[in-house]
Amino acid sequence: MSRISVIIPVYNVEDYLDWCLGSLEAQTLEDIDVICVNDGSTDGSHDGLIRWAARDGRIKIIDKANGGLSSARNAGIAAARTDYVCFLDSDDRFHPTACEEMVRSLDETGADVLTFGATCYPEEAGYPWLVDVLSPRDAVFEGFTPNILFKEKSRPFAWRTACRTDFLVDHKILFDETLRFGEDQVFDFAIYPRAKRTALSSAKLYDYRVSRAGSLMDQLKDDFGAKMLEHVKILDRILSDWDEGGFLAQYPAEMVAFSMDFALYDAIKLDDTSYRAVAEALTGVLGRHWGAGEVARLDLAPATRRMALAACYRTDLGNVARKRLALDYYAQQHGRKAALRRLLRG
Repeated sequence: MSRISVIIPVYNVEDYLDWCLGSLEAQTLEDIDVICVNDGSTDGSHDGLIRWAARDGRIKIIDKANGGLSSARNAGIAAARTDYVCFLDSDDRFHPTACEEMVRSLDETGADVLTFGATCYPEEAGYPWLVDVLSPRDAVFEGFTPNILFKEKSRPFAWRTACRTDFLVDHKILFDETLRFGEDQVFDFAIYPRAKRTALSSAKLYDYRVSRAGSLMDQLKDDFGAKMLEHVKILDRILSDWDEGGFLAQYPAEMVAFSMDFALYDAIKLDDTSYRAVAEALTGVLGRHWGAGEVARLDLAPATRRMALAACYRTDLGNVARKRLALDYYAQQHGRKAALRRLLRG
């Protein structure tokens, strides 16, 4: 009986299917279910899936109208009948021992959630932040600590996480289908605080294609203002879920600090009009959970507190004041010498 289901959303990736599905044919663990969700592809992806299903009886095809990555993953979760589920994007691939090592680690640790390492493809396309974040250490956590989210190399990217299927079903955890991107961040913030046990593995089990022409992130790279507004929407979903789950009241300072880093710091660099749009949206989101007085009393680092109060609960900061805030924050996070080097570079 299969122990793990590999969920693969498929949309207009006919040129990558052989690379992706070939990596599953090469798995050292043969007893796996492969759930390919054809999300309304208009190219030859569906025909490619038919050929692969005829070749490999473990492949199950689900055809549905186009609904996006989250919708396709959710359809895969609903169809899973194995102990564990994991995710593979259709332009990426697993290393040969990936499924075997996921099952072994989840069995041995009894974890609800396992997050593992990945390599960049092609290797030269990797950059320091990405290589670092895809390199978790070996660790097992009983219950939840914010360090899992904020200190460990645990996010983003749901494709390097395997979960106990019953855990997702029991907690009704699915991917948010309303977001253009960032669903992996929301998913991560949903699974870790609810997991009774979380395992991190340094094993590199996945090849991540760093850039693909036509991908959503490729389309958004030139519209930074739109991307930051999406960050505010992502943050809104996370804070609302944490509020509902009772986690927000336990870790308010950590979440305000995360909000500044995730949704505001980069937005400060935008032009006045774009910045105000982001700041006003963020003010509305944070204001539903904390007033300015509450934020002022939280145990926050000085530059984080100044940024929250000056930029979130006011939206009229000029360009010079914003640059000063950004520099102070950068110095706090990376040190004064690094901030000076950044200032000298302009």
